Amino acid sequence: MKTLVVYYSRTGTTRRLAHELAEALGADIEELKERTNREGAGGYMRASSDSLRRRPAELLPLTYNPADYDLVVVGGPCWTQTMCIPTRTYVMQQKDNLSNVGFFSTAGGPMFARKAVDSMTDATGLTPIATMALAQKEAEGEHSQSLAEFVATLRNAHQQA
Repeated sequence: MKTLVVYYSRTGTTRRLAHELAEALGADIEELKERTNREGAGGYMRASSDSLRRRPAELLPLTYNPADYDLVVVGGPCWTQTMCIPTRTYVMQQKDNLSNVGFFSTAGGPMFARKAVDSMTDATGLTPIATMALAQKEAEGEHSQSLAEFVATLRNAHQQA
């Protein structure tokens, strides 16, 4: 199963999780980068404002074509109770190239991470074969069981497809 993990991370929490996922899945990894600077307090405010307005991100060129993969696992942090704008923009732009997809998100609380994952399904019409929503505390701490369950579900669902 040829797999790609695609993610956006503003602070590094989602980056660490995405790299763990890519390693567990033997996947290529693509970090979404954009033209807008989202560092520090000002970046946080721009992220919130853009998210509330559903303003698409200006993504920098990609390395990998998701159409070349059997499974694409996409994730990012929750911004204002939805998936972060760079990740959302990527999925909206690439949804016709995504046949099997998994979504993951991190957020201050588990309810918000779940809302971010659910927002991706609502916005794109794509049904993920598996999802993972982690509170920041869990994403930064012990999450090996959640990660293992997500990876197992991705593998099992893809093998049955």
